[in-house]
Amino acid sequence: MKNFFRAGLRVFLFSLFFLSFSCLAPILASPTVAFSAPSKDAPALYTTLPWMTNMARFIVGSTMKIQPMSSWNDLGVLKIAKRLPKDAVIIALDPKDAEKYGLAPDRENINFLYENLPVSEARRNTLQFDPSALPFLSQRLLVVLSRLQPNNYSFYQRRLAEFQSRLESTLEVGRIQIHGIKLLDLTEAASPWLKAASAEVVRPPADLWDAWSNGDRLQELALAVGEAQRRGWWIVIDAWTPYRIRAHAIGARNGVFIKPPQNEEDFFTYLHDIYLQMWNTVGRR
Repeated sequence: MKNFFRAGLRVFLFSLFFLSFSCLAPILASPTVAFSAPSKDAPALYTTLPWMTNMARFIVGSTMKIQPMSSWNDLGVLKIAKRLPKDAVIIALDPKDAEKYGLAPDRENINFLYENLPVSEARRNTLQFDPSALPFLSQRLLVVLSRLQPNNYSFYQRRLAEFQSRLESTLEVGRIQIHGIKLLDLTEAASPWLKAASAEVVRPPADLWDAWSNGDRLQELALAVGEAQRRGWWIVIDAWTPYRIRAHAIGARNGVFIKPPQNEEDFFTYLHDIYLQMWNTVGRR
């Protein structure tokens, strides 16, 4: 009887998810927001951070060529391109970001989303996963793009509205997919995206996280992972999770690994797939 009830519950939840997803599917897969290749004579624009590349591609559509200056490997290590055309038009997050790429802040044709963004290096990686920050970042990107291509301002405005609509709908689907499941959050960067969709996220306090990252109190980490497995929680790590923490969690039952986005990957498909991974984990139980 218990197994029958559990099976019936799964069918009900799947049906609920399917109906909700069907309502949102026109927004998530609308042809008006699909990426199309730029024309051969479209101007080129270089972007520093990989997530900025994917965000810019969404907003400009086929009006410009967006060239990435960097990419992440599977462990979240940033690989930076060393060569750029001398006359390259560049967008960087701020002067500190530019310096990381070997770019002088007073270089000709460099544009900044912010004159000074007062956040730590670790926090900068979380921006791509933070639904409270993404609307502001996309608006700043619109300002820069419109200054570079003023004739396309109205088009970029519409794309910005679609960007924000897609962000909200992707979150709504995620809330349905991971509703009611507790997460042990051992991510370095993706934590805001998990918290935005679930109120049942358990994260170590900052002092304990710092100790684990430095290789201290690892017995407590092992106990935490073991207890989470016993309770049937998801154990989530990402590509930026410190090595010592990742080593204890990588083979855990109900473990989920969030890979870094690739330069050619659709921005919202990537974010949606984070929740989809967890939905699939439930389905394998």
